[in-house]
Order: sequence, then C-alpha cells, then structure tokens
Amino acid sequence: MRVLCVCLCLDLVIFTWGRQLTVTSILKPPLLMESGSPGQYEGYIVDILNSLASQNNFTYSIVPEPDGVYGVKDDKGNWNGMMGNLVSKKADLAAADLTVSSTRRTAVSFTSPILHGGKRILVFTPQVPPHNGLVVLFEPFSGDVWVMLMVVCIIVGILLTIINRYSPSEWSKIPEAEDKTNSRDSFTINNALFFVHTTVTWQGFKEAPRSPGGRFLASMWMSFVLFMITAYIANLASFIIARTPDKAILPFKTFHQMEMQSEVAYGTKSWDTFLQRSKDPVLNRLDLISRSDPDNNLFETDQEGYERVRDYQGSFAAIMESHVAEYYAGKDCSVMVVGEKAEPTEQAIACSNASLCAELSTSMNNVPLKELRQKWWPNSCGTTLLSEFLNKPEVTLLTPARPLNTIDLSIAFILLLLGIIVGVLMMVIEVYIARKRAQKEGPIKMKSTNGDKLVTEGTDEEKAPIAEEC
Repeated sequence: MRVLCVCLCLDLVIFTWGRQLTVTSILKPPLLMESGSPGQYEGYIVDILNSLASQNNFTYSIVPEPDGVYGVKDDKGNWNGMMGNLVSKKADLAAADLTVSSTRRTAVSFTSPILHGGKRILVFTPQVPPHNGLVVLFEPFSGDVWVMLMVVCIIVGILLTIINRYSPSEWSKIPEAEDKTNSRDSFTINNALFFVHTTVTWQGFKEAPRSPGGRFLASMWMSFVLFMITAYIANLASFIIARTPDKAILPFKTFHQMEMQSEVAYGTKSWDTFLQRSKDPVLNRLDLISRSDPDNNLFETDQEGYERVRDYQGSFAAIMESHVAEYYAGKDCSVMVVGEKAEPTEQAIACSNASLCAELSTSMNNVPLKELRQKWWPNSCGTTLLSEFLNKPEVTLLTPARPLNTIDLSIAFILLLLGIIVGVLMMVIEVYIARKRAQKEGPIKMKSTNGDKLVTEGTDEEKAPIAEEC
C-alpha cells in the first residue's frame, strides 16, 4: 500500500514539476491576445498560467484553436474544438472562458472557476435628447400622415375649384352686376387653396360654397379638420409631457423589456445556442426573434457584434458573455452594458488529467484573480449607474406618446373620402339636371317694345329689338 502511494506521488511530481504542458486556447481580448512577436501572447489567461506555472514549476506553450471552437460533442460522441484536443490528448490544458457543464465534466476535469459569467446586453450609450422646439411640433403625426395631409389639402382645393367652375349654383355663375360682395372669385384655385388653409388653422373664411356638392364637401372637410386638430393637440400634449431633456433614455434595461419592444433590433452569435437552450421562455423568444432575420441580427464574432452596436448608434443591441461585453464597455464609452446576468455560468481551466486539475485548483487560491480582473478590465468611462437613465417602457407606461399613423386616423380619412365622392356626385347630378332643364325649356323668347316682333333670349336682338318695317 505504501509502495502504491509512493508511486502515485512520484507520478504526480513527475507530471507537474518540470514538465512542458501544451495549452489550447482561443484568441479573445482581453483573455488572450497576441503581444506582437509570433508565438508570444498576453492577457488575463496568460497571467493566470504564469502564476500557476511559478507555483507548480512547469512550463507551457499556447496553441490557439484555429477555428475558435470551444467544443461540442456530435451524435457519435466525438468532441471538436478545444474539448477535442483535450480528449485526444493533443493538449494538456484548455485555458479560456470555457463554460463548465455537466456534459463536459464527463469527458474532462476542471479547476476552480477563473470567471463567473452569464449573458448580458451591449447597447449604445444613449445621449441626452437635444432641445429642438420645431421637432416636437411634428412628432404627434408620423411621416406618412403629414404627407397624406398635404396631398388631401391640394385635392380638396382643386375639387372646390372644379365645383365652383361647373356647378350652375356656385359663386362663379352670379352675374357681375349682382355680385355686390365680390364673391365671384371666392373659389378660384388660389382662393380655394387659401380656403383650405384657413379652415385647417381655424382662421375663418370669407365665403362658403353655395352649391349642394360644394357645401357637402366643405362640411366633410371641416369635420376631417376637427378630427385631425383634436388628435394633434392631444398627442402633442403627450409628447411634451413625456419629454425628458435632462436625462438620456434607454430603450430597455432588462431582457424582458427588450423582448417587449420592437424599436431596437437585437441578436447574438449565430452558433451560440444559449438562448435556445435556456429554461426562460423570454430568452427562448429572444432567440426565435433574432434568428427570424439572421442576416441583420446574428453575428459571427464578439468583435463584429460590438462594432455593429457602435456603428448602428442605438438601433441594434448585442447579447454576449458578460465579461466580453464589460470589456468593450470599459474601453469604449459609446457603448454600455445593461441587464442582469442571465442564468450565470462558471468558466474554468479544463485538464486532460484529473490529478493535474486537482493540483492546479489548490494553487488557484493564490492567484490574484481580483487584481488581474481590474488590470485587464479597466473602466476608462467611470461608473455609470442605470438609474441615471430613463427607460422607454417605463416612460410609455406613464405617458403614452407615439406618433399617430394613418391607421390610427383612418376614420378621419374615410370621412373625408366620403365627402369627396358624394360632393363630386352631387356636382355631376346638379350639372346634369341643369342641362336637361335647359334642353327641355328651349330658348326663352322675348317680345319687342312694339309688341309685334319676337326675339330669342341670349341673342343680339334681345339687347336692341328691331322695329318692323312699314
């Protein structure tokens, strides 16, 4: 028995003391980065390995995993990536942010944790909204509503001009001698557009249309204006109340709030199945929504996700490991991290030999992980508390303020469309009846001053009756 113990101790000493170890890892700042010279590396992992090597008297060489794959097991039970290198004994250690899982524990051993991770959200740091009084005047309506308003104003003005031109009972048909109020030109094209403008702004107007079609169109137009002005004033008040110029606004602060909104797109790494495997249904829906548009939402590397958040300036958020997101937020103040760690995990060094992991775990107690964390995750932006930012879902709950679109105002547009159709039809019917009446009655005859000669109305003879020759 003593001989067996001595042999085991000798094996352990030979295995750990004075041995050259091969370490597989993945290049990822600030964990492992090239230091300039070929084969030379620096980073959080390198400092941990140096501390362990000095305590256990071994040397090591780092061989980065070329595909950047941590390791998954296929249907045949074969591992790839760093896990495959350990299982096949091509490497002695896998030193990276390798997540400890029950499946991986069946194949390799792990040291005590070197990182405590979990998923968090990297977002663009919101800015204090500028004070611009002109912008708030246009916020109550969406862009398509403003375009529709301009179009219908022109259409109504043109229709009023057409009705005034052809309707037999409009102002333009009044004889000039009887036009004591100068109303014959009330609905020329420029005056009709001015009529539309004055009704929109509630300034009043000189004359209203005289024909049935013109009056019906004008009444429906004024009802439309009443709807639009009421909606505009009500929504403008909501926007003014909801404006918070003294604080920046975050689109969301948690995963649940992110799932509830649709203003900011979000995604994760295309090969990361964490959200899909999560037991939280909200995270499952986030994964489903992200993969519904893979070209725009998914990214291949953490660096690509960070650059997309930075360049899109508020229209995209990236879900990534907490220590990676915190690293980018610490060196670039244009981005920040929000959300609690979703389903926290542990990352540790994996070993191909259980006894080696046991020895390294004991030495891990003397590794200054906290100091190394501060060294490689410096915060050049200072401490930014989430309480310094307002949250859009919270603001929406207090004072709903969003631009009204054409669907919201569809009743008003339908009412105006009804006025246009009926007004035009009434004008057509009025013109048709007037022509039929004129054809039925025929030319009006007038008697001359001498009572003997009949002349037709509308000819030169009605102006100067011709006397009958003797």
